[in-house]
Amino acid sequence: MFNYQFVKNNSRFLLFGFILTFCSSFGQTFFIGIFNPYIREDLSLSHSEFGLIYSLATLLSSFSLIWIGKKIDDFKIIYFAIAVCLFLAFSSFFLTLVSNIILLFFAIYFLRLSGQGLMTHTASTSMAKFFDLNRGKALSISWLGLSLGEGFLPYLIIFLMKFYSWKIVWLGISIFILCLVVPSVFFILRFYKDGATEVSDIKKQEVNHTIKNWTRSEVIRDSKFYFLLPAVLGPAFLSTGIFINQIYIFESKQWSMLMLAQGFTLYAIVSVITLAISGFLIDRFSAIKVLPFYLLPTMAAYTLVITSSWAFTPIVMMILIAMTNGTSSVLLTSTWSEIYGTKYLGGIRSITVSFFVFSTAIAPVLFGYLIDKQFTINQIFSMMLGYLILANALFLFKLKDYQPVKIA
Repeated sequence: MFNYQFVKNNSRFLLFGFILTFCSSFGQTFFIGIFNPYIREDLSLSHSEFGLIYSLATLLSSFSLIWIGKKIDDFKIIYFAIAVCLFLAFSSFFLTLVSNIILLFFAIYFLRLSGQGLMTHTASTSMAKFFDLNRGKALSISWLGLSLGEGFLPYLIIFLMKFYSWKIVWLGISIFILCLVVPSVFFILRFYKDGATEVSDIKKQEVNHTIKNWTRSEVIRDSKFYFLLPAVLGPAFLSTGIFINQIYIFESKQWSMLMLAQGFTLYAIVSVITLAISGFLIDRFSAIKVLPFYLLPTMAAYTLVITSSWAFTPIVMMILIAMTNGTSSVLLTSTWSEIYGTKYLGGIRSITVSFFVFSTAIAPVLFGYLIDKQFTINQIFSMMLGYLILANALFLFKLKDYQPVKIA
Protein backbone atom coordinates (compact mmCIF):
# COMPACT_ATOMS: atom_id res chain seq x y z
CA MET A 1 0.00 0.00 0.00
CA PHE A 2 2.83 2.41 0.88
CA ASN A 3 5.26 2.87 -2.00
CA TYR A 4 8.50 4.35 -0.68
CA GLN A 5 10.01 4.68 -4.13
CA PHE A 6 6.98 6.61 -5.37
CA VAL A 7 7.21 9.05 -2.45
CA LYS A 8 10.97 9.45 -2.92
CA ASN A 9 10.72 10.11 -6.66
CA ASN A 10 7.91 12.67 -6.26
CA SER A 11 8.62 14.02 -2.78
CA ARG A 12 8.85 17.70 -3.75
CA PHE A 13 5.48 17.89 -5.45
CA LEU A 14 3.81 15.75 -2.79
CA LEU A 15 5.19 18.13 -0.15
CA PHE A 16 3.67 21.04 -2.07
CA GLY A 17 0.21 19.46 -1.89
CA PHE A 18 0.68 18.60 1.78
CA ILE A 19 1.64 22.19 2.67
CA LEU A 20 -1.35 23.67 0.85
CA THR A 21 -3.93 21.38 2.46
CA PHE A 22 -2.35 22.00 5.88
CA CYS A 23 -2.61 25.77 5.38
CA SER A 24 -6.18 25.43 4.16
CA SER A 25 -6.94 24.78 7.85
CA PHE A 26 -6.81 28.54 8.45
CA GLY A 27 -9.97 28.94 6.37
CA GLN A 28 -11.80 25.84 7.59
CA THR A 29 -14.76 25.92 9.96
CA PHE A 30 -13.04 23.81 12.63
CA PHE A 31 -10.26 26.44 12.90
CA ILE A 32 -12.23 29.68 12.59
CA GLY A 33 -14.74 28.25 15.08
CA ILE A 34 -12.07 28.31 17.81
CA PHE A 35 -12.14 32.12 17.66
CA ASN A 36 -15.95 32.34 17.58
CA PRO A 37 -16.47 33.38 21.24
CA TYR A 38 -13.65 35.93 21.18
CA ILE A 39 -14.90 37.60 17.99
CA ARG A 40 -18.50 37.65 19.26
CA GLU A 41 -17.39 39.18 22.55
CA ASP A 42 -15.37 41.93 20.85
CA LEU A 43 -18.21 42.83 18.47
CA SER A 44 -21.11 42.09 20.87
CA LEU A 45 -22.66 39.53 18.52
CA SER A 46 -25.11 36.77 19.37
CA HIS A 47 -24.62 33.19 18.22
CA SER A 48 -27.24 33.58 15.52
CA GLU A 49 -25.79 36.88 14.27
CA PHE A 50 -22.33 35.40 13.93
CA GLY A 51 -23.78 32.31 12.27
CA LEU A 52 -25.68 34.40 9.73
CA ILE A 53 -22.58 36.44 8.83
CA TYR A 54 -20.54 33.25 8.53
CA SER A 55 -23.09 31.54 6.28
CA LEU A 56 -23.52 34.57 3.98
CA ALA A 57 -19.74 35.02 3.64
CA THR A 58 -19.35 31.32 2.87
CA LEU A 59 -22.08 31.48 0.23
CA LEU A 60 -20.40 34.42 -1.48
CA SER A 61 -17.06 32.60 -1.46
CA SER A 62 -18.68 29.59 -3.17
CA PHE A 63 -19.91 31.78 -6.04
CA SER A 64 -16.55 33.56 -6.35
CA LEU A 65 -14.71 30.25 -6.54
CA ILE A 66 -16.50 29.34 -9.78
CA TRP A 67 -14.65 32.11 -11.62
CA ILE A 68 -11.39 32.42 -9.70
CA GLY A 69 -10.78 28.65 -9.48
CA LYS A 70 -10.88 28.33 -13.27
CA LYS A 71 -7.78 30.52 -13.59
CA ILE A 72 -5.56 27.65 -12.44
CA ASP A 73 -5.92 26.30 -16.00
CA ASP A 74 -4.68 29.59 -17.47
CA PHE A 75 -1.58 30.37 -15.38
CA LYS A 76 1.60 28.54 -14.47
CA ILE A 77 1.05 26.64 -11.25
CA ILE A 78 3.89 28.44 -9.43
CA TYR A 79 2.29 31.84 -10.07
CA PHE A 80 -1.20 30.69 -9.16
CA ALA A 81 -0.09 28.87 -5.99
CA ILE A 82 1.98 31.80 -4.71
CA ALA A 83 -0.89 34.19 -5.44
CA VAL A 84 -3.25 31.99 -3.42
CA CYS A 85 -0.79 31.83 -0.51
CA LEU A 86 -0.38 35.61 -0.55
CA PHE A 87 -4.17 35.96 -0.60
CA LEU A 88 -4.44 33.72 2.48
CA ALA A 89 -1.74 35.77 4.26
CA PHE A 90 -3.66 38.96 3.44
CA SER A 91 -6.94 37.39 4.62
CA SER A 92 -5.37 36.39 7.95
CA PHE A 93 -4.02 39.91 8.43
CA PHE A 94 -7.34 41.49 7.42
CA LEU A 95 -9.09 39.65 10.26
CA THR A 96 -6.89 41.53 12.75
CA LEU A 97 -8.40 44.81 11.47
CA VAL A 98 -12.00 43.80 12.17
CA SER A 99 -13.91 46.34 14.27
CA ASN A 100 -17.48 45.98 12.95
CA ILE A 101 -19.74 43.45 11.26
CA ILE A 102 -19.03 44.75 7.73
CA LEU A 103 -15.29 44.13 8.11
CA LEU A 104 -16.04 40.79 9.78
CA PHE A 105 -18.14 39.71 6.80
CA PHE A 106 -15.33 40.48 4.33
CA ALA A 107 -12.69 38.93 6.60
CA ILE A 108 -14.60 35.64 6.78
CA TYR A 109 -15.33 35.83 3.04
CA PHE A 110 -11.61 36.23 2.27
CA LEU A 111 -10.62 33.41 4.64
CA ARG A 112 -13.24 30.98 3.33
CA LEU A 113 -12.36 31.75 -0.29
CA SER A 114 -8.59 31.63 0.12
CA GLY A 115 -8.39 28.86 2.73
CA GLN A 116 -11.22 26.37 2.39
CA GLY A 117 -11.71 27.16 -1.30
CA LEU A 118 -8.54 28.02 -3.21
CA MET A 119 -5.89 26.27 -1.11
CA THR A 120 -7.62 22.89 -1.33
CA HIS A 121 -8.61 23.54 -4.96
CA THR A 122 -5.01 24.30 -5.93
CA ALA A 123 -3.63 21.27 -4.09
CA SER A 124 -6.11 18.74 -5.46
CA THR A 125 -6.10 20.08 -9.02
CA SER A 126 -2.31 20.13 -9.15
CA MET A 127 -2.02 16.58 -7.78
CA ALA A 128 -4.61 15.27 -10.24
CA LYS A 129 -2.92 16.95 -13.21
CA PHE A 130 0.61 15.90 -12.28
CA PHE A 131 -0.09 12.31 -11.23
CA ASP A 132 -1.60 9.64 -13.44
CA LEU A 133 -0.80 6.08 -12.43
CA ASN A 134 -0.59 6.98 -8.71
CA ARG A 135 -3.18 9.76 -8.59
CA GLY A 136 -5.04 8.18 -5.68
CA LYS A 137 -1.93 7.78 -3.52
CA ALA A 138 -0.77 11.31 -4.34
CA LEU A 139 -4.09 12.85 -3.33
CA SER A 140 -4.13 10.75 -0.14
CA ILE A 141 -0.67 11.97 0.87
CA SER A 142 -1.43 15.61 0.08
CA TRP A 143 -4.68 15.56 2.07
CA LEU A 144 -2.81 14.31 5.13
CA GLY A 145 -1.84 17.96 5.54
CA LEU A 146 -5.42 18.86 6.45
CA SER A 147 -5.61 15.86 8.77
CA LEU A 148 -2.49 17.13 10.55
CA GLY A 149 -4.05 20.58 10.80
CA GLU A 150 -7.26 19.20 12.28
CA GLY A 151 -5.36 17.16 14.86
CA PHE A 152 -2.61 19.64 15.80
CA LEU A 153 -3.72 23.24 15.28
CA PRO A 154 -6.63 23.39 17.78
CA TYR A 155 -4.28 22.37 20.60
CA LEU A 156 -1.65 24.90 19.46
CA ILE A 157 -4.16 27.76 19.22
CA ILE A 158 -5.74 27.00 22.59
CA PHE A 159 -2.22 27.09 24.10
CA LEU A 160 -1.32 30.38 22.38
CA MET A 161 -4.59 32.00 23.45
CA LYS A 162 -3.42 31.71 27.06
CA PHE A 163 -0.73 34.30 26.31
CA TYR A 164 -1.90 36.35 23.33
CA SER A 165 -5.09 37.99 22.06
CA TRP A 166 -6.89 36.41 19.13
CA LYS A 167 -5.81 39.23 16.83
CA ILE A 168 -2.14 38.71 17.70
CA VAL A 169 -2.54 35.00 16.90
CA TRP A 170 -3.97 35.81 13.47
CA LEU A 171 -1.16 38.29 12.86
CA GLY A 172 1.25 35.45 13.63
CA ILE A 173 -0.56 33.22 11.13
CA SER A 174 -0.17 35.89 8.44
CA ILE A 175 3.56 36.22 9.17
CA PHE A 176 3.96 32.43 9.16
CA ILE A 177 2.42 32.20 5.68
CA LEU A 178 4.47 35.10 4.30
CA CYS A 179 7.82 34.10 5.78
CA LEU A 180 7.65 30.29 5.61
CA VAL A 181 4.88 29.04 3.34
CA VAL A 182 5.37 31.36 0.36
CA PRO A 183 9.16 30.79 0.16
CA SER A 184 8.63 27.03 0.56
CA VAL A 185 6.13 26.92 -2.31
CA PHE A 186 8.48 28.94 -4.50
CA PHE A 187 11.44 26.67 -3.64
CA ILE A 188 9.44 23.51 -4.39
CA LEU A 189 7.92 24.71 -7.67
CA ARG A 190 10.75 26.81 -9.12
CA PHE A 191 11.96 24.00 -11.41
CA TYR A 192 8.52 22.51 -12.06
CA LYS A 193 7.32 22.66 -15.66
CA ASP A 194 3.58 22.79 -16.29
CA GLY A 195 2.51 19.66 -18.11
CA ALA A 196 5.17 17.48 -16.46
CA THR A 197 4.04 14.14 -15.08
CA GLU A 198 5.18 11.73 -12.40
CA VAL A 199 7.80 9.07 -12.96
CA SER A 200 5.49 6.18 -13.84
CA ASP A 201 4.51 3.56 -16.37
CA ILE A 202 4.80 5.02 -19.90
CA LYS A 203 2.17 2.68 -21.29
CA LYS A 204 -0.41 3.83 -18.76
CA GLN A 205 0.29 7.45 -19.62
CA GLU A 206 -0.08 6.79 -23.33
CA VAL A 207 -3.46 5.15 -22.77
CA ASN A 208 -4.73 8.03 -20.65
CA HIS A 209 -3.61 10.58 -23.22
CA THR A 210 -6.26 9.20 -25.59
CA ILE A 211 -9.06 10.17 -23.18
CA LYS A 212 -10.97 13.28 -24.18
CA ASN A 213 -10.35 16.40 -22.07
CA TRP A 214 -13.74 18.03 -21.53
CA THR A 215 -14.06 21.80 -21.27
CA ARG A 216 -16.06 23.31 -18.44
CA SER A 217 -18.88 24.35 -20.78
CA GLU A 218 -19.11 20.76 -22.09
CA VAL A 219 -19.27 19.39 -18.54
CA ILE A 220 -22.07 21.79 -17.61
CA ARG A 221 -24.10 20.42 -20.53
CA ASP A 222 -23.33 16.78 -19.68
CA SER A 223 -26.13 14.91 -17.87
CA LYS A 224 -23.65 12.60 -16.09
CA PHE A 225 -22.39 15.55 -14.07
CA TYR A 226 -25.81 16.20 -12.53
CA PHE A 227 -26.51 12.53 -11.83
CA LEU A 228 -23.20 12.32 -10.00
CA LEU A 229 -23.47 15.62 -8.10
CA PRO A 230 -25.85 14.46 -5.30
CA ALA A 231 -23.44 11.65 -4.35
CA VAL A 232 -20.52 14.09 -4.43
CA LEU A 233 -22.18 16.70 -2.22
CA GLY A 234 -23.91 14.34 0.20
CA PRO A 235 -21.18 13.60 2.78
CA ALA A 236 -20.04 17.21 3.30
CA PHE A 237 -23.58 18.59 3.28
CA LEU A 238 -24.98 16.06 5.76
CA SER A 239 -21.90 15.95 8.01
CA THR A 240 -21.97 19.74 8.35
CA GLY A 241 -25.60 19.53 9.44
CA ILE A 242 -24.72 16.88 12.01
CA PHE A 243 -21.58 18.49 13.41
CA ILE A 244 -23.08 21.98 13.69
CA ASN A 245 -25.88 20.48 15.81
CA GLN A 246 -23.84 17.78 17.52
CA ILE A 247 -24.64 18.88 21.07
CA TYR A 248 -28.38 18.95 20.36
CA ILE A 249 -28.26 15.52 18.68
CA PHE A 250 -26.34 13.93 21.56
CA GLU A 251 -28.63 15.47 24.17
CA SER A 252 -31.76 14.41 22.27
CA LYS A 253 -30.51 10.83 21.99
CA GLN A 254 -29.31 10.95 25.62
CA TRP A 255 -25.74 10.12 24.62
CA SER A 256 -22.98 11.28 26.96
CA MET A 257 -20.61 14.13 26.09
CA LEU A 258 -17.74 11.73 26.82
CA MET A 259 -18.96 9.65 23.89
CA LEU A 260 -18.82 12.79 21.73
CA ALA A 261 -15.18 13.45 22.64
CA GLN A 262 -14.22 9.81 22.13
CA GLY A 263 -16.11 9.74 18.85
CA PHE A 264 -14.20 12.71 17.44
CA THR A 265 -10.87 11.19 18.44
CA LEU A 266 -11.72 7.98 16.60
CA TYR A 267 -13.16 10.02 13.72
CA ALA A 268 -9.78 11.71 13.18
CA ILE A 269 -7.86 8.42 13.37
CA VAL A 270 -10.19 6.54 11.02
CA SER A 271 -10.24 9.45 8.54
CA VAL A 272 -6.45 9.27 8.17
CA ILE A 273 -6.46 5.48 7.80
CA THR A 274 -9.28 5.58 5.25
CA LEU A 275 -7.49 8.35 3.37
CA ALA A 276 -4.51 6.07 2.80
CA ILE A 277 -6.57 2.99 1.95
CA SER A 278 -8.79 4.85 -0.52
CA GLY A 279 -5.79 6.10 -2.47
CA PHE A 280 -4.56 2.54 -2.90
CA LEU A 281 -8.02 1.28 -3.94
CA ILE A 282 -8.47 4.06 -6.49
CA ASP A 283 -5.11 3.34 -8.11
CA ARG A 284 -5.87 -0.38 -8.08
CA PHE A 285 -9.49 -0.40 -9.31
CA SER A 286 -10.26 3.21 -10.50
CA ALA A 287 -12.37 5.92 -8.86
CA ILE A 288 -15.48 5.04 -10.87
CA LYS A 289 -15.48 1.49 -9.47
CA VAL A 290 -14.90 2.65 -5.88
CA LEU A 291 -17.52 5.42 -5.96
CA PRO A 292 -20.66 3.22 -5.57
CA PHE A 293 -19.32 1.89 -2.26
CA TYR A 294 -18.12 5.07 -0.54
CA LEU A 295 -21.55 6.16 0.74
CA LEU A 296 -22.34 2.75 2.27
CA PRO A 297 -20.59 3.33 5.64
CA THR A 298 -22.57 6.55 6.21
CA MET A 299 -25.79 4.80 5.19
CA ALA A 300 -25.00 2.15 7.81
CA ALA A 301 -24.31 4.88 10.39
CA TYR A 302 -27.67 6.57 9.82
CA THR A 303 -29.48 3.22 9.90
CA LEU A 304 -27.82 2.41 13.23
CA VAL A 305 -28.88 5.75 14.74
CA ILE A 306 -32.48 5.24 13.60
CA THR A 307 -32.89 1.63 14.69
CA SER A 308 -30.50 1.01 17.59
CA SER A 309 -30.43 1.92 21.28
CA TRP A 310 -26.98 0.36 21.72
CA ALA A 311 -24.75 2.30 24.12
CA PHE A 312 -21.88 2.57 21.65
CA THR A 313 -24.02 3.78 18.74
CA PRO A 314 -22.53 7.34 18.70
CA ILE A 315 -18.96 6.05 18.56
CA VAL A 316 -19.73 3.58 15.77
CA MET A 317 -21.64 6.33 13.95
CA MET A 318 -18.58 8.60 14.01
CA ILE A 319 -16.30 5.79 12.80
CA LEU A 320 -18.58 4.94 9.89
CA ILE A 321 -19.02 8.59 8.86
CA ALA A 322 -15.23 9.01 9.00
CA MET A 323 -14.83 6.14 6.53
CA THR A 324 -16.95 7.96 3.95
CA ASN A 325 -15.56 11.43 4.61
CA GLY A 326 -11.95 10.22 4.59
CA THR A 327 -12.51 8.59 1.22
CA SER A 328 -14.29 11.56 -0.37
CA SER A 329 -11.29 13.92 -0.28
CA VAL A 330 -9.35 11.65 -2.64
CA LEU A 331 -12.16 9.96 -4.52
CA LEU A 332 -13.97 12.98 -5.93
CA THR A 333 -11.00 14.66 -7.61
CA SER A 334 -9.94 11.31 -9.07
CA THR A 335 -13.48 10.76 -10.38
CA TRP A 336 -13.56 14.06 -12.27
CA SER A 337 -10.12 13.28 -13.71
CA GLU A 338 -11.19 9.85 -14.96
CA ILE A 339 -14.44 11.06 -16.51
CA TYR A 340 -13.46 14.47 -17.88
CA GLY A 341 -9.64 14.41 -18.19
CA THR A 342 -7.17 16.77 -16.53
CA LYS A 343 -6.45 19.54 -19.04
CA TYR A 344 -9.38 21.71 -17.88
CA LEU A 345 -9.69 20.16 -14.43
CA GLY A 346 -9.26 23.49 -12.65
CA GLY A 347 -12.37 24.94 -14.23
CA ILE A 348 -14.36 21.74 -13.63
CA ARG A 349 -13.30 21.46 -9.98
CA SER A 350 -14.06 25.13 -9.36
CA ILE A 351 -17.71 24.37 -10.13
CA THR A 352 -17.86 21.28 -7.94
CA VAL A 353 -16.00 22.94 -5.06
CA SER A 354 -18.35 25.93 -5.23
CA PHE A 355 -21.32 23.53 -4.99
CA PHE A 356 -19.53 21.87 -2.08
CA VAL A 357 -19.00 25.15 -0.23
CA PHE A 358 -22.58 26.21 -1.01
CA SER A 359 -23.97 22.99 0.47
CA THR A 360 -21.97 23.44 3.69
CA ALA A 361 -23.34 26.98 3.95
CA ILE A 362 -27.02 26.04 3.67
CA ALA A 363 -26.77 22.89 5.83
CA PRO A 364 -26.90 24.77 9.18
CA VAL A 365 -29.95 26.73 8.01
CA LEU A 366 -31.83 23.66 6.76
CA PHE A 367 -31.05 21.52 9.79
CA GLY A 368 -31.89 24.39 12.12
CA TYR A 369 -35.26 24.77 10.37
CA LEU A 370 -36.04 21.05 10.79
CA ILE A 371 -35.10 21.18 14.47
CA ASP A 372 -37.17 24.33 15.05
CA LYS A 373 -40.14 22.57 13.40
CA GLN A 374 -39.70 19.83 16.02
CA PHE A 375 -38.69 17.01 13.71
CA THR A 376 -37.19 14.24 15.81
CA ILE A 377 -33.57 13.14 15.38
CA ASN A 378 -34.74 9.80 13.99
CA GLN A 379 -36.92 11.58 11.43
CA ILE A 380 -34.03 13.83 10.35
CA PHE A 381 -31.65 10.87 10.06
CA SER A 382 -34.29 9.00 8.05
CA MET A 383 -34.42 11.91 5.59
CA MET A 384 -30.63 11.89 5.33
CA LEU A 385 -30.60 8.14 4.72
CA GLY A 386 -33.23 8.54 2.00
CA TYR A 387 -31.10 11.23 0.35
CA LEU A 388 -28.03 8.96 0.24
CA ILE A 389 -30.00 6.01 -1.14
CA LEU A 390 -31.42 8.21 -3.90
CA ALA A 391 -27.98 9.73 -4.65
CA ASN A 392 -26.39 6.30 -5.00
CA ALA A 393 -29.26 5.07 -7.16
CA LEU A 394 -28.91 8.04 -9.53
CA PHE A 395 -25.20 7.42 -9.91
CA LEU A 396 -25.61 3.68 -10.54
CA PHE A 397 -28.38 4.32 -13.06
CA LYS A 398 -26.28 6.71 -15.14
CA LEU A 399 -22.71 5.51 -14.74
CA LYS A 400 -22.72 1.79 -13.96
CA ASP A 401 -21.46 0.89 -17.45
CA TYR A 402 -19.51 4.09 -18.02
CA GLN A 403 -16.54 4.11 -20.37
CA PRO A 404 -14.42 7.28 -20.84
CA VAL A 405 -14.81 9.13 -24.13
CA LYS A 406 -11.76 8.45 -26.30
CA ILE A 407 -10.21 10.82 -28.80
CA ALA A 408 -10.80 9.60 -32.31
